[in-house]
Amino acid sequence: MSPFRDIPVGGLPGLRRHFRQDLLAGFSVSLIALPLSLGIALASGMPPIAGVLTAIVGGLFASRFVGSHVTISGPAAGLIVIVLGAVEALGAGDPVKGYPFALAAIFTAGLIIALMGLLRVGKLGDFFPSAAVHGMLAAIGVIIMVKQSYVALGVAAPQGEMLEQLLHLPTAALSVNPEVLMIALGSILVLLIHPRLKFKWIQLFPAPLWVLFLAIPMAHAFDLFHEHHYHFAGSDFVLGPRYLVNLPNKISDGIVFPDFGMLGTAAFWVAVTSIALVGGLESLLSAKAVDALDPWSRRSNLNRDLMALGGGSALAAFIGGLPMISEIVRSSANINSGGRTQWSNFFHGVFLLIFLLLLKPIIEQIPLSALAAMLIFTGFRLTAPKEFKHMYKIGRKQFAAFLITLVAVICTDLLVGIGVGILAELLMHLGTGANWRQIFRVDADVRANGKQIEISLRGSATFSNYLSLKSLILRNCKEGTVVLDVSGAKLIDHSVMSHLPLLEQQLASMGIRLEVKGLDKLHSVSGHRLSDHSSVKPSKALGKRLSVRQMEVLILAMERKYQYSPLQITHLEIWNGFHFLAGQSVRSVENKLEINECGVEVIVADIHTSSGALLTAAEDLTTYMRIDLRASQIPDFLLENETMVDRLLDGLSVRDIDFAGNKQFSDQYLLHGPDEAAIRSFLNPKRLAFLSSLDKVELEVNSGVLLLRRRPGLVPTSDLQQFAEIGCELVKAFV
Repeated sequence: MSPFRDIPVGGLPGLRRHFRQDLLAGFSVSLIALPLSLGIALASGMPPIAGVLTAIVGGLFASRFVGSHVTISGPAAGLIVIVLGAVEALGAGDPVKGYPFALAAIFTAGLIIALMGLLRVGKLGDFFPSAAVHGMLAAIGVIIMVKQSYVALGVAAPQGEMLEQLLHLPTAALSVNPEVLMIALGSILVLLIHPRLKFKWIQLFPAPLWVLFLAIPMAHAFDLFHEHHYHFAGSDFVLGPRYLVNLPNKISDGIVFPDFGMLGTAAFWVAVTSIALVGGLESLLSAKAVDALDPWSRRSNLNRDLMALGGGSALAAFIGGLPMISEIVRSSANINSGGRTQWSNFFHGVFLLIFLLLLKPIIEQIPLSALAAMLIFTGFRLTAPKEFKHMYKIGRKQFAAFLITLVAVICTDLLVGIGVGILAELLMHLGTGANWRQIFRVDADVRANGKQIEISLRGSATFSNYLSLKSLILRNCKEGTVVLDVSGAKLIDHSVMSHLPLLEQQLASMGIRLEVKGLDKLHSVSGHRLSDHSSVKPSKALGKRLSVRQMEVLILAMERKYQYSPLQITHLEIWNGFHFLAGQSVRSVENKLEINECGVEVIVADIHTSSGALLTAAEDLTTYMRIDLRASQIPDFLLENETMVDRLLDGLSVRDIDFAGNKQFSDQYLLHGPDEAAIRSFLNPKRLAFLSSLDKVELEVNSGVLLLRRRPGLVPTSDLQQFAEIGCELVKAFV
């Protein structure tokens, strides 16, 4: 019953076939894109209309040429720091003066990005180490939060370096404009609670739109539309239109052309290099992240993406806009809203143009502090404590590279900071035994055995020579299976461990199977599934080879004579295509138990999935059971725990199949599927009674393969045996 079986077609056939889904998704995304585009432009030191113009160009122009399928093109928060720096540097501190010079830098950088795509350098997105990239993004998050905090407080930001502005924040807080701050705090509260409210009528509208539903009435309540004084706690404060979004009377008045008068200066080319490098890198990372979310597992043509987004950036800059990338938050919303093809990106641009033409009076009622709140929230997600915790769990070396990059970016700039982070991780690899001769070239033996190619690694596989390893694999694989034997490697670093599952998916789309062998011969330096793996056993201080859960599951496997595998990062394709895992990328299979007493293939495993990356990165670890009953005639259906909201909204999204003779089952579960008659025929009273007896187990049947979970999250090791027995009982009941 998977809704992802038929891969959507693109072009004009896709427009006809998926018009309704793409139109609705484009409208939903435009509601998110409008306030974010306004806020990103203001935070970048440009007029608010610049952000909307960029999103419109991204939708109407870039969508027609990009090599991705469901990405949304537009301005991105990750480039705020660079663009603002360009405006300030080229204008000698005067944003009005620096604006047209910055447009020239963005235009030039866009052409360079397009040239990068033409020269097929999209593969360079795999070069940058994960820790340094996360450190750079965390630093961007800090800078965004600091700069937008002044807007949220309603006070002017001081001139000076980032550290000076950070240190001045406590002083600025003493001069806070209370009513401006109230709007910002209310907006942040909405963004915090929106994901936690599971009511479908609330989730029908994206969080940024709910922010506007709150902020615009507050702007009226505080009368931001007229200059006036008010008193609070014995102090006098001023409010007025300067705290609201301001748009030109006509769109044509908002068009500003680039000024190339600074072309011969060093500051101009520093800005160009920064925008081209970071913009190109973010575009590549974003496209790959959205590919991981794509329910149809389609892969982007990264070089074509660079050409389209570079050309789009140049075109946007020519009329006064910002650089554009494939933006993750909006792309994720596009997927969740049912977007099928790039026509949803196109429609998002159309709706934004309509908003700009018809809704100017409403847009000008948006408080700047509400937009600042959205950006502060975005910055916090980039640098949240969970990011630090995540990097620390991966290993001390990765954590050190993360911190070094973060501090270097804040204290210098993005280009220098990311360079320092890359160099730091490279030196740490060399200090722990990596061979300097293998910095950029992997050392491996290649042997052919019929349709199977075996590649045996020697030395180290790190971020710096991963491109060499990937090229070696792609050169030698034509069909069949590629076995990557890492048992003889000295080091496999975190970046390579993260890339291998993605490489497996790429090869699978080509009909080639990738198998990683010998990983169990290496030692995890921290116990994290994707940490550095070394031939040298780490000390206790650095972590254990098996975690407590792994040891407990291993003992269970030995007692019950189950086949046990602690970690698997390839052969993950059998978990794809299920509704339970829709919109998530399976990164690894942990604590895999093969139950050999049910007469069919039964696997119990902890499935580590991730959805998105960068701003939308979210990870999940849930215990699933997979039962292969393809030899039996079982209709596709989905059985989920039913909530009060599901009962109230029955029929609006899916129709719940109830059984008049079994009220307990009907009240307990939400049951739906493509063939109601076949489902009713299959679920006879005996099978319904068995399902009702289970302890809130959720079940999906997809082409004869069953996927079970007892609840989101891990099944405790003390209950794993009981969970496995449920599988055998289910086989008896269904066969």
